[in-house]
Amino acid sequence: MAKPKKRTDGHPARTSKARRRTPPPASDASGPVFSPRAVVVGLIVLVVTGVVAFLALGSDDQPVDEQAAAPETLRVPWIDPDGSTPLVGSLDVNRADRSVWMATNTGVWRLEPGADQPEQVTGTLETDKGSGEISEQLVVRFRGPDQLLGSGHPPADSALPSALGLIESNDAGKTWSAISELGRGDFHAIQVSGDIVVGGLFGEAAINISRDGGKTFQTRATPAPLVDLEVDPENPTRWIASTQQGLITSSDEGSSWRDREPVPNIRFTWPAGDSLYRIDPGGPVKFSPDGGETWRDQGTTSGEPQALFSDGPGHLYVVLIDGTIKESKDDGVTWTDLVTPPA
Repeated sequence: MAKPKKRTDGHPARTSKARRRTPPPASDASGPVFSPRAVVVGLIVLVVTGVVAFLALGSDDQPVDEQAAAPETLRVPWIDPDGSTPLVGSLDVNRADRSVWMATNTGVWRLEPGADQPEQVTGTLETDKGSGEISEQLVVRFRGPDQLLGSGHPPADSALPSALGLIESNDAGKTWSAISELGRGDFHAIQVSGDIVVGGLFGEAAINISRDGGKTFQTRATPAPLVDLEVDPENPTRWIASTQQGLITSSDEGSSWRDREPVPNIRFTWPAGDSLYRIDPGGPVKFSPDGGETWRDQGTTSGEPQALFSDGPGHLYVVLIDGTIKESKDDGVTWTDLVTPPA
C-alpha cells in the first residue's frame, strides 16, 4: 500500500540561503538577480527532487489497489495468473458441508462435494463506515462450521474502506461484520487456534497476534514479508512460515525467528500434533512427523502450487497456479484432479 505523501516545503539549505541573500542595489531592483548558470542549476535540482519524491512517495495520497479482473472475462474464472498477488490467499474446508473453499485474486469460491467446477460466493459487509459487497481479493479462514474470519479489500468502486481489517461471517460468507482494524489492517496468511488469531500484514515484514479472537492485536517483526504461515494446532506458541527467501520458524509466538532452509515460497498445512505437510515450488510434497524438525519426500502435484490444506491427517487439497484443484488421501503420495481448468 502506498504511503501518504509527506509535506515538502523546500530544501532547508536553500531556504536559509535565501534568507541570508543581501538585497541588490536600488538601481538594480528591477533587473534579474540570478545568473543564467544559477537558474539552470536550480531547475535541475527541482526536477531531480520531484522525480525522487514521486518514486519514493507515490503519485497519490491514497493507497492504490489493483482492481481484480471480472471472472467472466477469464478462461479460468476462479484464478487469474496474471493478476494481483496473492493468486490464492487461502484454502480451507467448511465442516458444515465438507465443501472446499478458496479465496483467490478473482473472488471467494466454493466447491461442493462431487462438483467439477467451483461457484463464486458473494457477501455483504455492513459497517459504520459504509457497506458493500465483498467478493474479491480476500483471505478467509474457517473457525467453525459456516463461521469465517476474513481480511482483504473490497471492489475498487466500493464505499467501504480499502483495507477491511479483520471481519467475520456466521452464515458461510453471506453477511459479514467488522471485528477490528477496519480501514487499517490488511491481513494475510490468517491462522486461528482457539481465541488466538495470527495474521501476517500483507507486503510488510510484520505479523499481528491477537489473544481475544481478533479484537486487539500486537505486532511482531518478521525477517521478511510472509508468503505462508502455519500455527501448531496444539501449541500456538510454535509457528512455521515461508518468505521469498526461505523457511523460518518461531517457538515464542513470533518474538524471534530462526532461519531453517533457503527454499522460497513454501506452502504449509498443519492438521494435528506433530504432523506437518509442505509443498515446495514445482510441486514436491514433504511430510514431517516431528513438527518440522525433519522432512521426508512424499509425492508431487506435477504443477506449481499456490495453496495447501489438510482436512485431517493424510487428506490433502492443493490449488495449482493454472486453477487445477487436486486431492490426496494418502499423505500426498498420489493425487486426483477434482477440478480441471477449461481447455
